[in-house]
Amino acid sequence: MNSKTKPFLTASCLLLSLIISASVSAKALRSPVQTGDDIIVAKGDIPTPAKYHQATQAVLTYASQNVTSIILQLNKLNTALSSGDVSQAQQFYVQAHQYYERIRPIIRLFGHTDRIINSRASDFLQGTSDYRFKGFHLVEYLLFDSKNLPAAKDAVDELLMYTKDLKQRIAQEQIEIPKLVQSSADFIEMAIEVKLAGKENLYSRSDIADMAANVAGSQHIIEQISAFIPPSVLKPIDHHYQQINAILAHYLTPNGHYKTFEALTAHDKKKLYSLLSQQADLLATLRATLDVDVYFKF
Repeated sequence: MNSKTKPFLTASCLLLSLIISASVSAKALRSPVQTGDDIIVAKGDIPTPAKYHQATQAVLTYASQNVTSIILQLNKLNTALSSGDVSQAQQFYVQAHQYYERIRPIIRLFGHTDRIINSRASDFLQGTSDYRFKGFHLVEYLLFDSKNLPAAKDAVDELLMYTKDLKQRIAQEQIEIPKLVQSSADFIEMAIEVKLAGKENLYSRSDIADMAANVAGSQHIIEQISAFIPPSVLKPIDHHYQQINAILAHYLTPNGHYKTFEALTAHDKKKLYSLLSQQADLLATLRATLDVDVYFKF
């Protein structure tokens, strides 16, 4: 090393040292200063307290039972298609999707499953011709719009494959209590934003049936955790369910099926919007009421 190189290296080392020091200092300044014994650190999902285990397991069992019912209805749908009975096939679709809507916010906790088996044509630029359009609403489109029975049978077979996979997944999943409580409100929000606007089943027009299914799913969660909800909080929640169900019951036909969306009167639509909105607000407070959150105290 010659005498000319040495000063250059010394200066370079000094500059590097300053950069590292500045970086460390900047990191330190960006880090929060935490004091006290009750520090709260974001941790994602907290372990569900043992007292809620029975409730979370009951909801998973409920989800599994509904998936079994979906599979049963889809098999009946396939049989109807094989015999060319379009009317029966259409009814089996409505019933299968209704069972799905009873558990849909729960299924949405399991990753991308809902996007795969319940996407709508409007989700894709190429609409019904997009290769990614599959699942329930593809079956619905082929049954109620294009009346393409061979294609519908293929779509049902694919949906059956996804649904059977979903059943296996439910058997291995766990639900943390904060997400379960939040799902009770998500059901109601889903009913307000999509079903009450008639946007879920564009071809079968079976949104009233799905709205009733969303309400039933939400109510099932509340029933499982009702022992932990103060009576003063639970009473108005139960009252709203009763009022909502009473309106929806007006749209049941003698054979136990719901009328199409067009039957919903403007008066009942406004009343449902008000009741569902109030219920969503009440349910949104439950995580705070039960003191469950996505944070964990160390």
